[in-house]
Amino acid sequence: MGYVGTASAACLLDDGHEITGIDIDISKMNNLAIGKSPMIQEKEIEKLLLKGYNNGNLLVTMNIKEAIFNCDMIWICVGTPSKNNGEINLSSLRAVISDIGFTLRSIKNRPLIVIRSTCLPGTMDNEIKPLFEQFSGLIVSKDINIIFHPEFLREGSSVSDFKNPAKIIIGEDFKGNIDLLLSLYDKYNVPIFRLTFKEAEMVKYCDNLFHALKITFANEVASISKLLNIDSRLIADIYCSDKKSNISTSYLFPGFAYGGSCLPKDLRAILKFSSVNSLSLPMLEGILQSNNEQIKRLVSRVLSYDPFIVGIIGISFKKGTNDMRESPYVKVAKALIGEGINIKIYDPMISQESLIGSNKKQIEKDFKNISKLLVSSLDELSGVNLIIINHSIVDENKIKKWIKKDIQIIDLIGNSKMKFNSDKYEGLYW
Repeated sequence: MGYVGTASAACLLDDGHEITGIDIDISKMNNLAIGKSPMIQEKEIEKLLLKGYNNGNLLVTMNIKEAIFNCDMIWICVGTPSKNNGEINLSSLRAVISDIGFTLRSIKNRPLIVIRSTCLPGTMDNEIKPLFEQFSGLIVSKDINIIFHPEFLREGSSVSDFKNPAKIIIGEDFKGNIDLLLSLYDKYNVPIFRLTFKEAEMVKYCDNLFHALKITFANEVASISKLLNIDSRLIADIYCSDKKSNISTSYLFPGFAYGGSCLPKDLRAILKFSSVNSLSLPMLEGILQSNNEQIKRLVSRVLSYDPFIVGIIGISFKKGTNDMRESPYVKVAKALIGEGINIKIYDPMISQESLIGSNKKQIEKDFKNISKLLVSSLDELSGVNLIIINHSIVDENKIKKWIKKDIQIIDLIGNSKMKFNSDKYEGLYW
């Protein structure tokens, strides 16, 4: 009955459910026993707990067997704090799972077990499920169901977050009977995602990592603004008003490194400006390093196949343009040539004649004679050992033909329609 447990209990009570609060902390139990919040000072929580207490729906106990004897669901909301070395501390979660498992040996009730505690991806499969089966003697998904149901409650607005969630995430090891949990949200107009344990665990971490990133981004931009005597709140109002590119799904799906004539140079310029003015911006500095790591990892991945000839589909920094300035695909090609790999490039937007200005100067700097590397059709890639797909200008049938010819495919685009069950086809991060 910490923050998540108390807030969840208050909201479930308000929806008319009977709640039994369990904790090993006597002071928490004493407060809950008279309808008071044990530690959380939020007015709405206090009000909902007292309402539940007055109508007889809130009970408390320190006896696990008594609590779960006739319950329909067990919500586990214990903390998973950090150890001194940063490692997650699962001791409380392990203790509760062990106690519940052992208790279920002596009673016939088989409640749905719902774990809300934040766990690293893989924890449910590798630790929690085996531990529960060890202590209970029950087989998960056969004798009893356990699901992972992460919470997204913010301190100070937990009741509103519970009642108006952006999404509901349920992780399960198979599509089992979780109708009881879903019935809690019958009146909630919200998308529900049923995932594997690992997927659900990853979603929870993804959200928190993204929130930390956004806060840090805002503060680093504000630091630059302050240096220039600009009100950062005005800047924030403007970039947050852009729902097309900034506060949107744009740029948030996994793909390869960024490039082009704007992002790399502007990031370098602002970092240089900040450095000259003794302003440290570690998050923005890390973007450059991370982007370069994407390129290095792909090159290493290609080299691991020891190819003689590599085909590259798309060399400009993005599809539909012949702009190769700071293209990450050019950097990959250069690195492979430096390793002694022969390459063939297919890009319908690129020809020696079409290159002019700074674009031409840059590519002549990168390649001595790009015309010798270019091929005029996809068919000319049939004799290579490995193909990297950078642009979505190739169809499924062509890829199937290459696979039949024993050509390794590395797809950086991830077209959802292209699904191949072959060890000759692999996606970038899927």
